[in-house]
Amino acid sequence: MNDPRPLAVVITGAGSGIGLRAARQLAERGHRVFALCRDRRRGEDALARINASAREPARLVLADLAELDGLDAVAASVVRHVDHLDVVIHNAANFDQTLREPRYTAAGHELIWVTNHLGPFRLTAALSGLLRAAPRPKVVTVASKGLVTMPRIRIRFDHLDGTGWYSPTRAYYHSKLAQVMFSLELASRTAGRVDVTCVRVPAVRLDADRLAGMPRLLRVLYAPKNRLAASPEDLAATYVRVTEDGEGRADGAVRGVYVDERGRPVNVPAFARDPAARERLWAVTQAAAGNPSWAW
Repeated sequence: MNDPRPLAVVITGAGSGIGLRAARQLAERGHRVFALCRDRRRGEDALARINASAREPARLVLADLAELDGLDAVAASVVRHVDHLDVVIHNAANFDQTLREPRYTAAGHELIWVTNHLGPFRLTAALSGLLRAAPRPKVVTVASKGLVTMPRIRIRFDHLDGTGWYSPTRAYYHSKLAQVMFSLELASRTAGRVDVTCVRVPAVRLDADRLAGMPRLLRVLYAPKNRLAASPEDLAATYVRVTEDGEGRADGAVRGVYVDERGRPVNVPAFARDPAARERLWAVTQAAAGNPSWAW
């Protein structure tokens, strides 16, 4: 297998789980990784683990995707170190199952919706100038295999922030459907200029610290599922394959906008197939995210 050219990569949620493993694997392969984390202490611990085996030291960038107005500064932190960005991987997600009612940011956005959808949208816009400067820019988003069990799921345009229908599970899958639609629409709007891949991730084994932070009952209920869940190391390798696709790898090439953890194209959720719905979601997201400027 040939080594790919070194790439500049931003990955969110690099403090734990798949994101931490992916950042480490990418840095081990010589890529220039910007590890985005919300919490400084966790981020510094993660950075030490990433750089322990890195061929190219990663950089920590503090970023809270729920704080939309701060994401331009996040992009500026990356601009200080590179003149282009090859790949952004939107790995971070909020799936806080302890919530019993919606929580809102100071700007009025429900926390899961803004973290999982509005934040990635705004960050992509903020990084679009750097991405445009790359020879083959890529945007990678992450959806959930759980969408397969929800064939009738749709975007609730009248109540995007959870009013009247909220549960953390509903909010999470609602946001993941939105990420599929964002990916498809971005691919359409940037055809021939940006490679877009949305990875449908199965249930992933949680780290011990994540399990320890759950309420006892939830921890007991989740334990059997956790034993059968996919390895975060294996899923991180999927991110690496997507990142390096077309960059000198002779194996594991990824094709298609919506793929499973092995890079195989999979069926798009029914609601996401509607071009009008995707355009509408883009428009309302653009407004909710503060009408950011795009380089495309």
